[in-house]
Amino acid sequence: MQKFPHLCPDSSEVHLDPETAHPKLIISPKSDSVSYTDTCQNLPDQPGRFDITLNVISMQGFSFGRHYWEIDVTGKTYWELGVTYPSFPRKGTSEDCWLGRGDGSWCVEFFDGEYTAWHGGVPHQLPFTKHFCRIGILCSFPAGLVTFIEADNMMPLFSFCAGTFSECLHLALCPGHDHNGTNSSPIVICNASSPTSDL
Repeated sequence: MQKFPHLCPDSSEVHLDPETAHPKLIISPKSDSVSYTDTCQNLPDQPGRFDITLNVISMQGFSFGRHYWEIDVTGKTYWELGVTYPSFPRKGTSEDCWLGRGDGSWCVEFFDGEYTAWHGGVPHQLPFTKHFCRIGILCSFPAGLVTFIEADNMMPLFSFCAGTFSECLHLALCPGHDHNGTNSSPIVICNASSPTSDL
């Protein structure tokens, strides 16, 4: 498989939005990582908060250019990573509330040693068995592409050709449940810096 070490632009600064996080997700003080807790936190039911699916999205949305993030998933046995429109449904048990199951999000899922790319409810099984430690996500508005990369070797895992994005894109993360005690590690955005007051 062809690698592309020079394809990715500089990382775009991004931080997780605690007001979107499911009550069983803990967002770090720097808003650069998310982990699962079995205890449901007493949090206000914001309109944008996920109430069933274990998701959180970024504060920042992007509507032009090319953007790249690297996500550390070391030690995890279940996760979903991707990008989503801000109109992504947040409430209820509908399949559309899962990343990649509707038309407004794109993701790669890792579960029980298998990788699956999702968009529009269509699964694409990926031919990888290695537990990757760092995943890159590249989105390009000029090209209408969302590409997932094994970041240590800059090896492409899967690309979606969206054509034209109809809304801005936010980074979306799901650290998954505890998976029988094997999935306690956080998901970490490797290139995030401390949030500032003007975000």
